Amino acid sequence: MTNVSIGGDVTDSVMVFGNDNYVVKIGDVNGGIVNIIKPSDKPEYTARSSPVTVRPRAFASLLDREKESDSIEKAVQSSVPVSVWGEQGVGKTAFIRHMTHSLDIASFTSGIIYLDTSGLEYEDLLQALFDSFFESDTSYKPTTAEIILALQNIKALIILDDLEVGQDEATAILDAAPNSLFILSSTERSLWGEGEVITLQGLPENESIKLFEKELSRALNDQEKIIAAKICALLKGHPLSILQAASLARDTGSSMDELLGKLTNETINDVSMTYMDMAKLSVSEKQILALLAAAGGNIISLEHIKGIFKDGSGQNDIQRLITLGLVQAHSPRFSITDALVASVAAAWDLTSWQDVLLNYTINWLGQQPASALVEESSGLLIHTLKTAGERKKWREVIQLGHALEKFMVLFKRWQTWSDILNWILTAAKALNDSKTQAWALHQLGSRALYLGYASEAKTFLSQALNIRQVIGDKAGLAITQHNINTLNGIIAPLKGNASGCKKYLTYGCGTAIGLTILTVIALAAIFFWPFSGNNDVTPTEPPVVSSPTSTPSPTLVSTITKTPTDIVTRTSSPTLTPTATPTPVLLYDFVERADEAYWFNVLQNSDGEFQSDLTFFSEPFSPNPETYLSEFGNNYAGWDFSVPLMNGRTYKKVLLTYPYYERLKVFGDYEK
Repeated sequence: MTNVSIGGDVTDSVMVFGNDNYVVKIGDVNGGIVNIIKPSDKPEYTARSSPVTVRPRAFASLLDREKESDSIEKAVQSSVPVSVWGEQGVGKTAFIRHMTHSLDIASFTSGIIYLDTSGLEYEDLLQALFDSFFESDTSYKPTTAEIILALQNIKALIILDDLEVGQDEATAILDAAPNSLFILSSTERSLWGEGEVITLQGLPENESIKLFEKELSRALNDQEKIIAAKICALLKGHPLSILQAASLARDTGSSMDELLGKLTNETINDVSMTYMDMAKLSVSEKQILALLAAAGGNIISLEHIKGIFKDGSGQNDIQRLITLGLVQAHSPRFSITDALVASVAAAWDLTSWQDVLLNYTINWLGQQPASALVEESSGLLIHTLKTAGERKKWREVIQLGHALEKFMVLFKRWQTWSDILNWILTAAKALNDSKTQAWALHQLGSRALYLGYASEAKTFLSQALNIRQVIGDKAGLAITQHNINTLNGIIAPLKGNASGCKKYLTYGCGTAIGLTILTVIALAAIFFWPFSGNNDVTPTEPPVVSSPTSTPSPTLVSTITKTPTDIVTRTSSPTLTPTATPTPVLLYDFVERADEAYWFNVLQNSDGEFQSDLTFFSEPFSPNPETYLSEFGNNYAGWDFSVPLMNGRTYKKVLLTYPYYERLKVFGDYEK
């Protein structure tokens, strides 16, 4: 698949800019901070040079499939979308690879792209499509609506392999780029009621025998061809199963009769285990298979295998497994098929190996690996988190989720980010960990706020605010209140037109912006365990490892959970404490004639709402706004120049406030 180009490593925080004047900073221990930027600072994207061409390697030795090839060629000529589907191992990817190099694409002015979409949900898949046709800064994350708008005029042939979305989402993907033509490849039928549907079956007998001979590396005599035909029939003509059978006969020297005898009493789903039994795998080879099965078919890099099998046996033994066709090489990464995963999981207890992966990935992320390595391992990491949740390993879910979520923000996989946050939230509820519950809700709300889902953002942020107030989490409360205030500023009513309107510019919780962005907390002490190659070890027994050390999150009673209130600003009496280190906050520096607005404070407590006027400084207070703050004990509102803000840039002119009291809000009301 086409990946987002990532520059540098993730060590403490991530800033992402969007098209709706929002910037979100992820990395603070208390949660993400959402601010408003001026339109001139909005990131821009540009179209890649046309035509874009992203193809996989050609598959030169494709057998059969003439009928299916003709059907796709006719569909492409008629601009009809195609759904190619069939069981795993039947040869879908080989077929699709061949077609990407044989189809006439002259009419597709935007080009042709092939994407391996395994593990990508709808929103993340749209992001991958956007990145295929457009270039943008790594800190720019468009919303789904912006992506769909950008794809409207793209006219390309788009091949999506290993598609995992449902029928409705598949249709939505087609609608997102209406001038493009899609070929979808999946294990389930993707299109209903429209398009060309091609069911890929096993190979015919003659082609099956040819494939068997090719992998066997010798010609079969007439008697062997009869036996090979029976073997291929038992395997339903599935290319992968045929290749594995031929590899086994070649590697072990088994006769055709012996191979046929072993397979006669097995179903196709049990074939892999029969191969393993006939191959007389060593203990360490079985351990490699158990590890790869625990990974759920996701790719594991050689670095991870070396990290788990410290004695070097993993690297040595995996070569024979590749020769046997049991392990797929992605140089230098490895995986096994979903069918083999299911067979191994049914025969062996993989629990201990799942624990190995869980502990290893937590500690590996704790070492702050390069972002490119994390992206390469993202499928494995997400699968490990998901299985940990399914097994109710709640503390580990929180540890791994905390370490992983920031990378998903940077990689622009925001639907996966949402999934991770929901797993963390589920784990926190199971542990009665109120602080982590509030953090996860805050992150979900901040994500929704950035993406423009105002109602969803208000719900999540209000829930986070309730919890943080009850448990006395002042730092977290300040950041959540800040994001709520940002939300209020965004959704406030706009009256009139550009030449005459009323806007409410708000700022709240000075303490929130005063917080320093912290480095991600080290998750655990790094550990690697000795591995014994003793042949007495059972096939599924992993190396002995210790669980990663961690500081458990505080456990609090669950009575704090409340139904979120619609009132965003809390009505309890505030403590009027001068802000220790005032920090400028960009509000709307694009607002013209802000000096003509009526500026005022609003303070709410249990007795009601109070309002006081503010002086607006058309020129910065001399010598500086901070001096005004300390001398007069009141909020500063006005212009300032050459101000460094949270996004790391220095702005020539900004409209800002310096908060003096915690939980004070500043409003600007103007009409033309």
